Amino acid sequence: MEDTWIFDLDNTLHDAQKKIFPLINQKINRYISKTAKINLTEADVLRQKYWDYYGATLEGLIRHHDISPTDFLEKTHTLKNLKDLVVPMQGLIKVLSSISGQKILYTNAPRAYANKVLKICEVENYFDEIFSIEDCNFLAKPSDISMRLFLKKYKIKKAYFVDDVKDNLETANKFGLSTIWLTNEKESPSYVDKKIDKLKDLITD
Repeated sequence: MEDTWIFDLDNTLHDAQKKIFPLINQKINRYISKTAKINLTEADVLRQKYWDYYGATLEGLIRHHDISPTDFLEKTHTLKNLKDLVVPMQGLIKVLSSISGQKILYTNAPRAYANKVLKICEVENYFDEIFSIEDCNFLAKPSDISMRLFLKKYKIKKAYFVDDVKDNLETANKFGLSTIWLTNEKESPSYVDKKIDKLKDLITD
């Protein structure tokens, strides 16, 4: 039986922190400022607060501000000249082409954005499935509910789970998945089975 590999998208397959996240965060701050009728500085604090508490700003906005998730995602993840902003991880195509088995993208990002990023990175054909924020009723990782929906949809019992966010890996570990943390952090939590500094380290063992 072939292995199943689950990959995060932002800051795992491409460096979103470099160009994309700063722009998306600005858009989110403006959205929060308008919705909550607060200034941009206060909006930035609230954005981070919701991110830290829920794992995604969107859930906090749904719970506390009754926003439309589809409207939020469209307004915050539609970026001009996206092709110029996407920075694929070094050796991305080589990594994905070298790993055999089913590959599934599991992302907190909206499907339209995920599809565009994969296409720009020229790796859309390497993935068998895409599980986006819309597929888990807008409940983002590291939610147990989101993970349960994901595993049930694809009937997954065992898999390798690659993500840059340790909280997401903690949830994956609870459900019996093998966890791989893409990070430069020094700590080694017990729920992380393997740490890699770069994505290409997946195939350098």
